[in-house]
Amino acid sequence: MNIFTQLVKSLYSPKDIAKYRFQGIGKTILYVFFLTFIMVLPLAIYFTMAFMTNVDEFNTALKSDIPKFEIKDGTLTSDMDAPQLIKKEDFTIQFDSTGTLNSTDLNTSSDVTVGLLKNKAVLLVNGQAQELEYSMVPGLSLTNESASEYIENAKASLYLIVALVILVMFLMTAALQFLEVTLLAYFGGLFASILGRRTNFGQQWRLAAYSFTLAVVFFTFMDFIQVPVIGDFYVKWFISLMMLYMAIKELPAPKKPKA
Repeated sequence: MNIFTQLVKSLYSPKDIAKYRFQGIGKTILYVFFLTFIMVLPLAIYFTMAFMTNVDEFNTALKSDIPKFEIKDGTLTSDMDAPQLIKKEDFTIQFDSTGTLNSTDLNTSSDVTVGLLKNKAVLLVNGQAQELEYSMVPGLSLTNESASEYIENAKASLYLIVALVILVMFLMTAALQFLEVTLLAYFGGLFASILGRRTNFGQQWRLAAYSFTLAVVFFTFMDFIQVPVIGDFYVKWFISLMMLYMAIKELPAPKKPKA
């Protein structure tokens, strides 16, 4: 049975999940990675779209919205005599060549704020600030035009950066998923004891891996349509525990010895 057929059957059939307890551990590990891929897919898509869109929007803002400036000898200069606030759809830009603003003065009403300040650039994401002093980059000399050219030339590298971020995201999610499967497998031992079924830990681990399928697909769908689920952690575990319980219930009961 191929992995896609197993995915479909694991959505609704505890009886089929029970049959997978005898398959090779390698195939089950592959299935956990497959579930992880499904879990990460919505986030990876939205992250890539948002990242590249924001880069393009910022590049456009450099050409049309941000005042003419020059960064030289570690200092931002322009003809503006007051700070400028530029609001875009997905982020906010604060431009200040006067030295009036510092990092703590940046607008936090937007999830992402880019600050081009007198002596440094600041990236504020969900309240977390990352700063770069212009003087830290030797020989830095930028204008609107040259900064825009750098962004255009660096787009190929940006795709590589996005790919690396998604890979790290996948590996971290996979590690967490393997941990959750192992923990669920221990519950499988408890259920087997309660129901009077004979299993070993390897079988419990296989059953646990497939019991997560319904919850993973459900939350992936909700992520795609961007609808938050209240108490998502508890919902995920409730669904998975119920699927595992029903799968173990489908295991044959040991025969009673004849009198």
